[in-house]
Amino acid sequence: MGKRLASLCFACVLYTHAALAEARDFEAGLSAYNRADYTGAHDQWDPLAQLGNAKAQFGMGLLYNFGQGVGIDRVRAMDWFARAARSGHAGAQLFLANGLENGRGVERDIEAAFDWYLKAAEQGLGRAQNNLGRLYEHGRGVAPDLDIAIYWYEEAARSGNRNARANLARLLGSRPSAQ
Repeated sequence: MGKRLASLCFACVLYTHAALAEARDFEAGLSAYNRADYTGAHDQWDPLAQLGNAKAQFGMGLLYNFGQGVGIDRVRAMDWFARAARSGHAGAQLFLANGLENGRGVERDIEAAFDWYLKAAEQGLGRAQNNLGRLYEHGRGVAPDLDIAIYWYEEAARSGNRNARANLARLLGSRPSAQ
């Protein structure tokens, strides 16, 4: 039992060391990104993204989406966003949904866009909540439902989303009051 416990402890130490190194490398990429050193961010994030780090995958998606340090490549951006989105990254879910809604970098698929907006909205992302409200308001990818649209606009407004506040004011101002 002693050798097994020692092996387990050694494995835990290695895993912890690797996780700390990965976090350090991600932070170095984020620091480079914030300094507009996009090539440096790419160099830090690419190996992490290849290994499945969702934050690095999202970062790679941003680089390719906006052409920062690399040429604009929306197909590649959407691939990175999709990888991170499947890992639960709310920002990536939002960007993927937007690409799917507008057919940028991927084939337009409003139903899939709705699903990804919903995943991000359920994590509290105000922009996704606002976009979900808009889809419900206009019946895009889902049956129109002003009550649900208002619910999502309210959630987004609570998150501080100014567009949601304006959408909410517009919708509530145009509804007849109950008497």
